[in-house]
Amino acid sequence: MKINDIHGLGIENLQPSQTQGVSPASAHRPAVSNDGGVDVIELSDKARLMQKAGQAIAEAPEIRPEKVLRLQDAVQQGAYQVDPQKVANSIIAHLLQE
Repeated sequence: MKINDIHGLGIENLQPSQTQGVSPASAHRPAVSNDGGVDVIELSDKARLMQKAGQAIAEAPEIRPEKVLRLQDAVQQGAYQVDPQKVANSIIAHLLQE
């Protein structure tokens, strides 16, 4: 099976340092099946990058405490300012990407 449809995931923009440890697509991983035969799985380079990106996302913390604390302080001090034009542009860009 070859996975080709990965558009929208942004993995093609990963830097080489982010894909360190990803094996080349030519590597085969044999596995013995229940009937005694050998099954071989071969992943494309993009599928391997997608797998690596998924692992990185799973390992990343959901909440970044240092950023939350900075924003809390800014809000409490009245120094947090929102640029409505930037927010509107981000919303429109996000909607256009979907």
